[in-house]
This record gives sequence, structure tokens and C-alpha cells, in this order.
Amino acid sequence: MKETARLNDYTPDERIGVVARTEIQPGNHNWGGLTLHTSLRYAIGKRNPPTFADLVSSLNVRVSGGDLDDRADWHHNYTGLEPWFRAHVYRLGMGWQSTRLKREFNDNSWLADRFGFDTEPSQSRLWEVFHESWPGVAQDLCRHTAERIVEQAREHGIAVPDDVFQPEDRNGESERSEKRLTDEKMKEVWAQAKPFVLDCFSLDRAENASIPEGTFWEAHAHAGTLQDTYTEGGLDAFRVNTTRPEDQQHVARTHRHHLQQLDVDSIRSMLQSTAQMLVARARHNGELQGKLSSAIDITKGVAWTGEIEWTDDDHPESDYLLGYKDKETKNIDYHFQWATIQIVGLDVPLVLDAIPVHRGMPRDEIVDELLGGALDIVPDLDLVMMDREFDVEKVRESCEKHGVHYLTPGKKNASERATCTRLRQAGKRVRVETQQTITGPDRKRVYLPARNTDVFEQTGEDAQDEEPGEEEQREELRQELVADFLDVTDKDPDDVDDDQWFDDVLEDVRENEAELPGSEEDAAAYAYFKTNHPAFDTSEADSEEEMLSTVRGFISRYSNRWGIENGYKQIKKFRVRTTSKDHEYRYFNFVFACVLYNVWRLVDLLVKLAFEDDPDYSPRVGSTTFIALAGSYIGLDPPD
Repeated sequence: MKETARLNDYTPDERIGVVARTEIQPGNHNWGGLTLHTSLRYAIGKRNPPTFADLVSSLNVRVSGGDLDDRADWHHNYTGLEPWFRAHVYRLGMGWQSTRLKREFNDNSWLADRFGFDTEPSQSRLWEVFHESWPGVAQDLCRHTAERIVEQAREHGIAVPDDVFQPEDRNGESERSEKRLTDEKMKEVWAQAKPFVLDCFSLDRAENASIPEGTFWEAHAHAGTLQDTYTEGGLDAFRVNTTRPEDQQHVARTHRHHLQQLDVDSIRSMLQSTAQMLVARARHNGELQGKLSSAIDITKGVAWTGEIEWTDDDHPESDYLLGYKDKETKNIDYHFQWATIQIVGLDVPLVLDAIPVHRGMPRDEIVDELLGGALDIVPDLDLVMMDREFDVEKVRESCEKHGVHYLTPGKKNASERATCTRLRQAGKRVRVETQQTITGPDRKRVYLPARNTDVFEQTGEDAQDEEPGEEEQREELRQELVADFLDVTDKDPDDVDDDQWFDDVLEDVRENEAELPGSEEDAAAYAYFKTNHPAFDTSEADSEEEMLSTVRGFISRYSNRWGIENGYKQIKKFRVRTTSKDHEYRYFNFVFACVLYNVWRLVDLLVKLAFEDDPDYSPRVGSTTFIALAGSYIGLDPPD
């Protein structure tokens, strides 16, 4: 039977009535065989006409043909269908997205209570319920119900939004006008954002210095926007374009001399100061709210091509020049490297902190340093994701010390491979091993099927459940994640199908496992992660399907880590090139590029907010466009 949604409405005298019903057929969800009923009866008082929120809070939602709320009796944090349905009817009727609805709950705490919530729902949960938990026919019913209530309310003179359900008429002229307005708004916002680049940096110079300090930051920012430019070329271009008088300009040699006086601590402090200002500005506009996710990783500069001086034990004399073995050519190149922590997921992807990496620096020291710096800026950091290089006991201890949950793929040694063999022999597809800790959340070892293997034969509904669909990715983040994926892998979009997104997440964490001892086939059948996140606190009452759904839903967040990889590609565009072996000067160039990257992200956010009440997370101002604008405007006029 085909999915259907039948709606009937009537308006007797001074009453509003809306009735809707939909039958849900089996599919890739657990709603099959259920029928949803929604109804609204509201008597309009002449003295106190209702608001749209009053109408929605009176909406009743009923399920027949089964029990959708079978978790309510045992799940300590379960909210039934009705509050969620009311919330999304209200959101759709107002023409909002989930982030805007969350802001409304923050500003009017009574509203969530009116809709039936015990506590205010998070933005991420609002999004997940509608886009990931509900099948398409339930989403359609929610939209139809919102439309009918808006229509009925409008007929009775109740204040409701404009025709949010009507498609916009956008011809070529309107699109050209929007582009012109976007360019104008971008210039206006950039003028406001410029101080974030210039105000947090300082040089230790003599009091009688004749060249204004701002000239150094203006020149370096201008050089950074020219892409792959060395200091000499950047300063030459700055002198040609700036309106500063000649006695306020300097040459490349002077530029490098003063910047090379900065040490790592002072450079890092400047980055943290700008990040603090940028986060505050983003939060002023309703972003970066609630529990945030982050990623930690290490990136490298361009390969060192100069002469290398060696120590007696065959290491480069500089502790910051680190060897890197190319996986394809097997050649060893040497690079300067930096570690960063960046916000990822459904939030503005800002770089919070960065440190240089030196020889012998343990991974737990990197994590400890970066988490300490990041938590000073965003104390509500909830999750940090790292690759397998960070699967170290002391790294987990560092995360626990800072009170941050971690998610990282685990290394499959002999013990883990034996577990994979036992699971496969028993026909088990998912396993969560819990290790209790004296303080803090329990640690978990998580095994789940690797979808690009055919070890588990599937038929019927099980096979449908195993197929990854777009609902497994957060739709508002999907476009940028796709771009991130293509940037990192250099794949052609036409050669990548939807099934590959989750597959490549798992493939990414299985590299080099073939060389380890144990059953290669059994080990390849499972992906293996380590975490201490409470999302994996499962109940004995959970079936294997329920546990697998929970595990897979959370592990799919690991794909958000692609954001930091793409961030490195974008940061590279802003980095001034140098042939210097001074690791502190190279670190400064990297940090300043991170600042320009962060400002680009803020400019993009503010431009989007100028045109959209609740924008999505795909960039409206591309990095190339921003570079062109910043190169034309930054510092080319003397500071006020």
C-alpha cells in the first residue's frame, strides 16, 4: 500500500479545527504499520485572541496500530512524540530551521514547557528527531498540519507568519541583485571584522619606533591573501597598493626581523585572544550554543627543500623538522608541523588553538595543551574526535582530566582481532564493552560492522537497515561535508555515490590493519572505536538492532572530523611562504593564517545572517571571494 496523508479541516463559527491522519507502511524505519492522528480544536475568545503558539500547544497527536513509545518506561531521558511534533509544527509554521527554534526556546523558556517538554531540547536533538528519526511520511504530515493550522489561523485574523509555504519567485534579475547586495554586505562586515586581525597582535619594539605597528599586521595580512606568496613578494605588493605614506612602510628584511622576535607563547596567546573575540561575536548571533564538538589533528607545512644539518644519531638538528614517509613513494620528506583544535559539526568551524610539534612530543601532551587552551575559550566543549594516532592511554586520561568526551578509532591488536573473530563466529554485529572508572564516565570499546564487507548476509528488512541513506548525515551539514570529502580525497563528485560517505569514514580508520597479526578477514568485518561518551550507555533491554542503530548513529559523527582536514586546505591559502628555518617564524605564519581563516568564517556567518534569519552551514562567501576582498581592503588605508 502506498503511503498516504489525508487531511480534513473545518471551521464551525468561532472554532478552529484541524484533523489529519496518515498510515505508515514498512520501510527503513521502525514506524511500519502505525497510523498517526493529529487533531486540533480551539475555541477563539473575543477578548483574548490566541497566538500561533497557543494553537500549536493545543495540538493532539495520537498513534494507533502499535506502540511507538516503548522506550518510555525504561529510558531515563525519553520524550514522547507529541512535544516533538508540536515543536516542529510550530517551527515549520514560522518558517524556521531548528537553530532558530532553539533560540526561541532560549528566549522564552515557557514555550518548551507549553509544548510538553520536561527540559528544553538541544538544537542538535531537534534536528535529529525530524531529519533522522522520522520517516518521510511523518515529516510530510508535520508539514501538512502546520500548513492547515496557518491557513485556519489566518482566516480567523490570528497573527501568523507570511506565506512561508509558498515557493519564492527568483528570476535572474533577483539573483543578480542578491549577489550585488551580498558583495556590499561583505565589504561592510569586513570593515567591522578587520579589528579582529589587527587588535590582538603586538610587537616588542622600542618606544621611538617610527613605523606604526599596524603596518606590520596590515602587510602580513595582505601578503597572506595573495596565496603562495613569500614575504618579499607580499611586502612589494603591499607597498604598491597601500595608501600609507612612504615613511610608514618597511621592507621585507625589517618585517621578518621584528616578527622573528616573537616567541611561541606570545604568538599562541595572540591566536587565543582573537579566537576569544570571534567566539563571543558568533555567540552574540546565536551560534556556538550548547554542547560543542571539536577535532584535534596535526598538519604539516610544505616539504623542506633546503639543506639539513644532522645530529650524530641521524636526526635533523632542528627538533621541529620532522620526517614524514610518503605512503605511495615511500620517500621520507621533512616538514614543520603544527597541531590544532577546531570546532566541527553543525557550528562555525573556528580554530581555537594551535601549537608547534617537536620531535619526541607525545600525543597526550598535544591533547593536554590544546584542550587546556580551547576550554578557556569554550568551556562547554563536549566531544573531541581524533584519528588512530591518538589511540593512547595517556590521551584518554588527558581528555578525562579536562572533562571532555573523546571518540577515536582504536588500534586492532591481537586481542581486538580475537574479539572480531568471536563476534563473527557468534553472528554478532555489534558489541559495546564497558570499563567502569573511579571518576568520570565509563570507557567503551565499540565494535560495529564495516559496511563495505559482505561478511554478514542480509535479506529483507535487515538489508534495508544496513543501507546508509542521506538521513544518516546531518542534512544541514551535508553540502559542506561533501565538499570537505572531495577536497581531502580529490575525487570527482560524479564518481561518488551516497553509500560511499559512511563507507569512507570506516575505511579511513582501517588503514594499515592488514599488517597486524590475527584474522585479516574477521578484523576487516568490523570497525573499532574507543569513547567515553554516555551515548553508548545501553540497556540490557536493548535489542541488537536498537544497539546497532544507536552505535551507528553516533559513530557517523566521526565524519565531521573531515572538517578539520578541509580547514587545513583553506588555511594553506592564507599562509605566507618562507624559506626560513626559524620554527617560531614559521609558527607565526601558520597562526596568522588561522586567524584569517577564522575571520573568513565569521564574515561568512555575518553575511548570511544579514540575508537569512536561520542560515544553513554551507559557505555563502567562498574563501577565494573573501581572499579577493581582504586583499583589496585590509590595511590599505591607515587605521582610524
